[in-house]
Amino acid sequence: MRRSTLGGVAAALLLSAAVARTASMTIPAGATISVRMTDVLDSKTNRNGETFRATVDAPVMMNGTVVIPKGAEAIGRITDVEPSRRLRGRAMLTVELTALNFDGKSVAVHTGTFQEGSASRGKQTMKIAGAATAIGTVVGLIGGAPWIGTGVGAAAGMVVQTVRGPAQIRIPAESLLSFTLLSPLPVE
Repeated sequence: MRRSTLGGVAAALLLSAAVARTASMTIPAGATISVRMTDVLDSKTNRNGETFRATVDAPVMMNGTVVIPKGAEAIGRITDVEPSRRLRGRAMLTVELTALNFDGKSVAVHTGTFQEGSASRGKQTMKIAGAATAIGTVVGLIGGAPWIGTGVGAAAGMVVQTVRGPAQIRIPAESLLSFTLLSPLPVE
């Protein structure tokens, strides 16, 4: 009988040690968390400091154990929004994760940022104005007044860019974003 009591105590100690090991783990800095956007973000309508929601797209594993389950709610924040201007500049939208909610608890996280940017409007304006200038020059040469054609072409190119308006960044719902942990994340 003494042998079975010792065996039971040993089994209980091993079980409690295993539970303690899985109950508190630390995800190292540099680990990646992939999330799928729930909300839509747009550089035209969203502002710095606004929050967004997403869900963890793949479970975060450590030593074969799920530490953060797939489907956990992820909360993030917009850290920088730069809308594009009409003729130059580029729209930028920068976001980071701030918290993960799962198993009835909320865990604060410190991640790197995810940044999405549009093409530079200055380069687009130069290309369109340059093409319109070239076409205007050819038309002007045919008509016998290349300088007038050049000026009209350049002006037409600028008008096209102004009418097109600024390019904006949009991150639609269901977009997959990846964030890197900047500091270790203790998870109980």
